[in-house]
Amino acid sequence: MSEQEKTPDTAQPAGIMDQKVGIIGANGALGSDLARILRHPVPAFHKDFDICDYDAARAWLEKSGVAAVINTAAFHRVPDCETEYAAAFEVNVIGVRNLARACAELDIHLCHISTDYVFDGTKKAPYVETDSPAPLSIYAISKLAGEYALEAYGKRTSIVRSCGLYGRVPTRAKGGNFVNAMIKLGTERDRVTVVNDEIVCPTYTFDLAVAIDRLLAAGGEGIFHINQNGHTTWFDFAKVIFEARGLPAKLEPISAASFQSKVQRPSYSVLSNEKFEKLTGHRMPDWENALRRHLAEI
Repeated sequence: MSEQEKTPDTAQPAGIMDQKVGIIGANGALGSDLARILRHPVPAFHKDFDICDYDAARAWLEKSGVAAVINTAAFHRVPDCETEYAAAFEVNVIGVRNLARACAELDIHLCHISTDYVFDGTKKAPYVETDSPAPLSIYAISKLAGEYALEAYGKRTSIVRSCGLYGRVPTRAKGGNFVNAMIKLGTERDRVTVVNDEIVCPTYTFDLAVAIDRLLAAGGEGIFHINQNGHTTWFDFAKVIFEARGLPAKLEPISAASFQSKVQRPSYSVLSNEKFEKLTGHRMPDWENALRRHLAEI
């Protein structure tokens, strides 16, 4: 393992990151880590403005004086999107359109966070940015439509797709993240079952924040895939959590088909970092390295 994989380099290069950068959703998992990483962060919360209100969004952007904005806001309670689809599209599409339009008018770079769920998981090899999307759920459809809205209304933009985010600050809308859930269940139950036939690459929000910093510093525009290197299953990911924390529950693998869910999810969700790493020269750490650093921090 290289020294860079052991501890990500957080020294920040020059360029746009020497200017003020807005963080929409700064109290979330990724947003809070971006606030730690960026040199001149300008946090924005829902109380400051609602991205679904164009006039309010534009007024905040103009007043803030930011040179770039990173949008982490989303309606990402995946099961709820199937029934609350109007709310999902309002935030994930109309909100993104509002930001793209306002940023274009004010000549602000907009970096928008998207998801691996835009793919259906049938490729069975790391997805690259030119692969055709094939969403399987309302959540995935709304996120892909948000990408299209950004491309249609934006001017200087970047889209970052990532996978399975977890971080120091639990995701408020979801009430936590996979790591939190495993620690809680592994402590409270005698037996915990976890899906073992979905190939994923869970990504530590601290590492993703560092990567976004590098991307903007390098002037990256367009679509970029960024997740931890390597891949695993949710079961093997959980095994590391149980081992590192010494959790007493018995961990057992199950198939996705036996897991009761009203949402169809990709069976393969690994994104290729090649385009990002070629542009920035920054290599994403391995997923297990990232997980163990996160567990040590919390």
